[in-house]
Parts: sequence; C-alpha cells; structure tokens
Amino acid sequence: MESNIHNYMEVLVNKRFFALEFHQIYTLDQIADMKCITLNQLPTLYIRYSLDMLAATSQKKLMEYDEMVAAAVENAEKMIANDRRERKDDFDDIVIYRPKDRFELEDEEDPFSGKLNLD
Repeated sequence: MESNIHNYMEVLVNKRFFALEFHQIYTLDQIADMKCITLNQLPTLYIRYSLDMLAATSQKKLMEYDEMVAAAVENAEKMIANDRRERKDDFDDIVIYRPKDRFELEDEEDPFSGKLNLD
C-alpha cells in the first residue's frame, strides 16, 4: 500500500487529543489505549492527501466528523478513567473462558449413532 494513504479519522483524533492536552494528563499507554478505543468507534475514511479531503468535503460533513470524534474520544476517556484493570476489587464478575474437551458432550446431547431417524 502507498505510504501516504492513511485514515483521516486518525488525523482528527490526534488533533482532538492534542487540543485536550491528554499528553499532560495520561500516560503513553493510556493514550494509546484511548486512541484505539476511539478509532474503533469511528468509520474508516482512507485518503491520500488531507488537502484534497478538505477541498472535496462540505463544511457540514467536516463538522459532523468533528462531532463524531468528540463523542468517541469522550467515551474512550471514560473507559480509561474507569479502567477495570486498575481496580483490584472488581474481578468477581469477569467471566473466564475455559475450553472444554472437544469430545465432551453437554447433558442434553446424545452421541451420534450413525443412523438417522427420519420419523
């Protein structure tokens, strides 16, 4: 892929993070987590040149993108602020997946006998 192709939403997210001075408030790990959480909430908009994007997009649509980014950043910040990994007393409701033996049957299952009953 071309090296100058990028997701325009990343530009807007970075701009928002800088405006909110997250580098003064959060660690680099927290910022990276917040960026991932934020970008996962937004549509992907691949472009080559930001100037072309700005020229071809209406002001209304650009404002809509800014509002979407603001809401996604706010959600991500709330998730990081309430990070369950940091709380040691909140692990009772976490479900841990333990794979079963692949040949173990559930109580209601019968093993296949090799005969089909079409009655």
